[in-house]
Amino acid sequence: MVRWAYLNGALLSCVASLAVAQTPARATDPVFVRAQGLVSDGNGAAGRALIDSVIKATSPTARLYPEALFWRASLASNAADAESDYKHIVVDYPLAPQAEDALLRLAQLELARGDREGALIHLQRIPRDYPRSKSLARASYWTARVLFEKNDIPNACAANANALAQAGEAEIELRNQIQYQGQRCSSIAAAVVPPTNSPATPPSTAAPAESQAATVKATVADTLSTTVPPPSPPPTKATAQDQRPKPPVQANDTKPSIVDPAKSPANPVAKPPVKVSAGTSRPAGYSVQVAAYKTRAEADKLTASLTKRGYPARVDADAAYFRVRIGRYSTSKDAEDALKRIKAKQMDGFVVRAPER
Repeated sequence: MVRWAYLNGALLSCVASLAVAQTPARATDPVFVRAQGLVSDGNGAAGRALIDSVIKATSPTARLYPEALFWRASLASNAADAESDYKHIVVDYPLAPQAEDALLRLAQLELARGDREGALIHLQRIPRDYPRSKSLARASYWTARVLFEKNDIPNACAANANALAQAGEAEIELRNQIQYQGQRCSSIAAAVVPPTNSPATPPSTAAPAESQAATVKATVADTLSTTVPPPSPPPTKATAQDQRPKPPVQANDTKPSIVDPAKSPANPVAKPPVKVSAGTSRPAGYSVQVAAYKTRAEADKLTASLTKRGYPARVDADAAYFRVRIGRYSTSKDAEDALKRIKAKQMDGFVVRAPER
């Protein structure tokens, strides 16, 4: 019972919070928008009752019916109800526009239960049954995430590369998450000394997504199989898993950004003695990013809503995007704990390095 209660809070917060951000763009019935608004404002019972009334008034053969099931699952108060509706869509409405996303949500539910094989079964159905799906990039991202958890690094890196190739330029948040996850592949490659007598081969150009993924898989597999000769003094580097980098200072929307603690700028020597300990080379800390917009108005609107709900939200802007972020935390663990609390409120996000004030 305790574990199932944890699933309701931890997993549903992740899955349900993606209802709008991950649903393919299509005309949405105003009733569903209103229901989601009620749930987001803390009136979950009223929002779910509104969805139930639509389902009761709609024929199961109507086009609106699977969409109503999907919204009810997305806004469900517990994992069991959500899973039931997602399975209903996948089994009885496989041609509905919501079917591919329902498979993705089922995979996330399986992963939260610790059933990685079950999650992979759902994820692998998406490219197989829906080869033109708009969810392909997200399916590849979650496939990589599952494989990383299984410690299948070559296939995980290949799936992550595939996800980045499939993600559209407008999918800013998804690309950020894919690139951040892909840094693990970069750190593994850097952690092993490459053979000095290997001839360099020029990279192929304009390879399709599948070829790029296969190349990444082969490269990582070769890297993992490379060993350092024992006669030389043992390297003092940490293992690949220990070297997994921290989030970048700014969420990079075009390429991964690896933060190397050894290359952090030295403390200034001028001015009066300001005591700075060795571990405070990054005073800005961490934040939780929940959205990114191309207009200030959209970012300010969400920030105002979050502030009204008690979150210390702000907008961090650069030349391209206005990023909505919550809090400033001194350690990544504090930020991850805050992210868990945010997800428990049916929102999603990820940890980033906070810019200096």
